[in-house]
Amino acid sequence: MADKESKTEEATPKRLKDARKKGQVARSSELAPAVSLIVFAMTASFIAMSLFKNSLLYVQSSLRADFGREITTSNLSTYFPNLIDLFILILPYLAIGLLVGVAVNIFQTGLLFTTTPLKPDFKRINPISGFKNIFSKKAAFSLAKNIVKLILVAFLAYNYLANSFNKILNAGNLGTEKLFPFIMQFVVDLVINIGIIMLGLAIVDFVFQKRDHKKNLKMTMQEIKDEYKETEGNPQIKQARSQKQRQLALSRMMSSIEKSNVVITNPTHIAVAIKYDDKEDNAPIVVAKGVDFLAQKIKEKAKENKIPIVENKELARAIYKDTEVGDYIPVELYKLVAEVLAYVYNLEKKKKKKI
Repeated sequence: MADKESKTEEATPKRLKDARKKGQVARSSELAPAVSLIVFAMTASFIAMSLFKNSLLYVQSSLRADFGREITTSNLSTYFPNLIDLFILILPYLAIGLLVGVAVNIFQTGLLFTTTPLKPDFKRINPISGFKNIFSKKAAFSLAKNIVKLILVAFLAYNYLANSFNKILNAGNLGTEKLFPFIMQFVVDLVINIGIIMLGLAIVDFVFQKRDHKKNLKMTMQEIKDEYKETEGNPQIKQARSQKQRQLALSRMMSSIEKSNVVITNPTHIAVAIKYDDKEDNAPIVVAKGVDFLAQKIKEKAKENKIPIVENKELARAIYKDTEVGDYIPVELYKLVAEVLAYVYNLEKKKKKKI
């Protein structure tokens, strides 16, 4: 009980996804029959005469078929037309039932296909769990819902029949041609009214099922922590992964120093490497930066690749503070950086003249 009370947190997206994979979704078994009943009744009102004529043809062909005689292999084929006629007669209703059932279930759960509920689960036949389910809140709600549905349907049917009592008594005076449409319309109206009541109860049941499903999937804080560890990995592993990523980033940064034009230092604590190509770059780019030990490594790498190292304390601090690796130099530092680059270009020209 204490464990259940501690489940106060909403289900995480992963828990909802896992539950869906197992077929654990909120759905009402009452919704599809209720909608089907209404659709059947409305459809019947449109195809009443066609249904009547087809039914008469089927009865006539059945009477001619002589079902009283013995069925043998030689006369079996004579019964097929009647079976085909019967199938054609009920085919529209089978198709409507199938389409409505599929549409309502897709509306409730979305497209879902899983074989998990079909797998044997011995927990379902656990007598203790079964006994608890009998006296659960869900079972009580289901019982109350069925009692209310039975009372409402019985009352509605009785009330409708009582109000139509005189019409039913006088139906014999309508004549053969008008009798069937009268009966059909009477039944359709009754069924639609019953269907509306059932639909209302089904909607209530659907809302209850969604709330119950949401409640059953709630988690404890410990479950959320365990799930986080499972998805994100052990903290030690995550730390090792982060360290590896930092090493890769550092390796890429150090290799990019080879393409830089100058390294600006402060001179011992800070070092930033600048790259600028007027044909490719819109502005000078910071390709590497570091302090203390990393600053020394940047300067060593620059010396290995004969990259000029220029000391400028204020500029080195400003670039390190206001930019990240890969950023363009801030506009307010353009002039100072341009002076450094111009100085470097002049040094390169002098070296070439000496050569």
